[in-house]
Amino acid sequence: MTDAVLRARPDEGGRVSVALAETILSDAPALLVEIDRRPVDRWREPQITTDADRVTIAGVLATAGRDVEHRLHATWSARRIAGEPVWEHALVLRNDGEHPVTITRIDPLSLAVGADWRTHGFRSAWGDEFRPLAGHAGHHLVLESRSGRSSHGMIPWLGLERGPVATTTRPVPGGDQPRAAVTVAPAYSGNWHIHAMAGGLVTAGISPWQFFVELAPGESVTAPSVVLTIAPTLDSAAVALQRAVAADWLPRTPFTDAVPVEWNHWWPYEDQEVDEQVIAENARVAAEVGIEVATVDAGWFGAADPTSYWQEQRGDWASVNTARFPSGLAALGQSIRDAGVLPGMWIEAEAVGAHSLLRAARPEAMAHSVEARRADPSYRVQTESLDPDDPTFLGYVCLGSPAGREHVLESMSTLITTTGARWIKLDFNIDPDAGCTRTDHGHGAGDGLLRHYEGLYAVLDAVRERHPDILVESCSSGGLRIDLGLARHVHGFFLSDPDYTEHHLQVLWGVRHLLPPIGILHWSWSQWRGDYPPSRRDWATLGTDEFDRMLRAAMVHRFGVSLRLPELRPELLERLREHVALFRTELVPFVRDGVLQPLTASPERGGFGERAPSIQVNHPDGRVLLAAFVLEGGARPAGVRLQGLEPNATYRVRDLADGDVRRMSGVELFEDGLALLGDDPITSWLLIIEPER
Repeated sequence: MTDAVLRARPDEGGRVSVALAETILSDAPALLVEIDRRPVDRWREPQITTDADRVTIAGVLATAGRDVEHRLHATWSARRIAGEPVWEHALVLRNDGEHPVTITRIDPLSLAVGADWRTHGFRSAWGDEFRPLAGHAGHHLVLESRSGRSSHGMIPWLGLERGPVATTTRPVPGGDQPRAAVTVAPAYSGNWHIHAMAGGLVTAGISPWQFFVELAPGESVTAPSVVLTIAPTLDSAAVALQRAVAADWLPRTPFTDAVPVEWNHWWPYEDQEVDEQVIAENARVAAEVGIEVATVDAGWFGAADPTSYWQEQRGDWASVNTARFPSGLAALGQSIRDAGVLPGMWIEAEAVGAHSLLRAARPEAMAHSVEARRADPSYRVQTESLDPDDPTFLGYVCLGSPAGREHVLESMSTLITTTGARWIKLDFNIDPDAGCTRTDHGHGAGDGLLRHYEGLYAVLDAVRERHPDILVESCSSGGLRIDLGLARHVHGFFLSDPDYTEHHLQVLWGVRHLLPPIGILHWSWSQWRGDYPPSRRDWATLGTDEFDRMLRAAMVHRFGVSLRLPELRPELLERLREHVALFRTELVPFVRDGVLQPLTASPERGGFGERAPSIQVNHPDGRVLLAAFVLEGGARPAGVRLQGLEPNATYRVRDLADGDVRRMSGVELFEDGLALLGDDPITSWLLIIEPER
């Protein structure tokens, strides 16, 4: 796609225009900065440079008329990513003056799109990730996080669209305008904001809430970047961003590109029923069915007490719970390898339990809100094991401090070396709120959260450099820290703790606006030990057709399971074996190289939304993987209409369940749709559609 254009010009202090098919969508200042809460959006004498994929504006900002004359130098840039209509907006501020400067806002994105747009976003909470919200640009819309985690509260993404809507004859905002879509995604794991004000003024960046950074003469600060995508529709914008993220954003290695299948112990056993025998037995069965990685989740660390609660001892990664794992971590890793699979390990490396030994041993690394500020009411605090006697304690290691960075790096590295782990599940069950406000260990009172995440990104890069053969999975109470900032430093994101099929598909429909399949991990419906009503299922009576649907829903991205493998009924174990083989032989190329494109509206939790959802995964070689489902309350559609096929080409349609092959033209597949075959108990289908050469 080449008809989206971004240009900069020097008039009016430096402006940026964005166009699609020669239609100007926005003409606005490039940035919005606040100095002591006073806004600045232009340069004195902007210097513009342009090369093949980057536009840069640099110079001193126009801050005349203030009590103290500042010389704040700003370098703004927009880098086009992987040739897609996707730009990363970046901003660096440097104090070239003689006096300190307090920066209270650093937005690298500013747009003026007008009022004729429909707006889309997502709220997000535990088990309620990617809950859609919609409106229009005639009203104010503020999307933001104040929890200290990027997707706890809202998802860091805004979608704007205009043009006709085929599903209604009623007037809609922007319905009489040329078709266009704009998406905005702050690339930051902490508190971010997108202000879309009435009339179409949009700014985005790190949240100005409780944020400030003091720059002494000569000091600089780099703002978290914001990613802008321009396309004809939101679906095509999602596809473009997925391609860009896969090609030039996510870290990739031969091992991570092999897309290994994972088993994880958590939901069937939690930290109450897990021990080294449970892990060894499951690893043995995992190898028998073709699973490649067996991951030990929480429960391996801390005091030698089979009743210990893992949350309270987080941070004590050097201690092994020998009541559960008497042979130690090295032997645990070896037992997994002896079973024929690779070991994976869970760690919540940033976290500190209130009763941990680490808290007393390394006070210089602890994050504290010195003023003991209460959490912002915009989210429900998830942090456990805080200290009621010390309300300043935030429950995590501040990676803005050298001691914190050293602790997390060495803890992760030691765990990898000791166990021989090839997969690290990095969890974070903490809500930092506005972050650490200490001023005695490496940052200021107002930029502690920014420095924490800068430190986290640096530590993760160092871990991957030391251990280039590992896969790093990001998890945060499930899916509460999903963003493009962290996506530069991990190989994939866990979508959500709950994984029942309806919920999984809703979250998948949402996350494809940010991530490609290679960056997504979610298990099929797990055997839950806990009492979470939506995930309850009688596994003794579960039929193979429903089990197939559970598995297939989780096979259009990185695939894993959390099941009691040794106790799984023989017919279900055989179905698992067949689907793992299918994933490894047929689906891995689509996950590694493809992009997600829904063909229907999203299902919604609670029995709402689309009840017969379908989605296609487009491979660069022209092949398409179709995944279709019928959920409770739904009916099998007469046909599924695929998108993006060549109308005059002949396609070979292969059902991966039974090998049935049909031949259809691109016109037939689009106009008539693809019939989903099989008897009524079947509620899921995986089909590959490939052009005949």
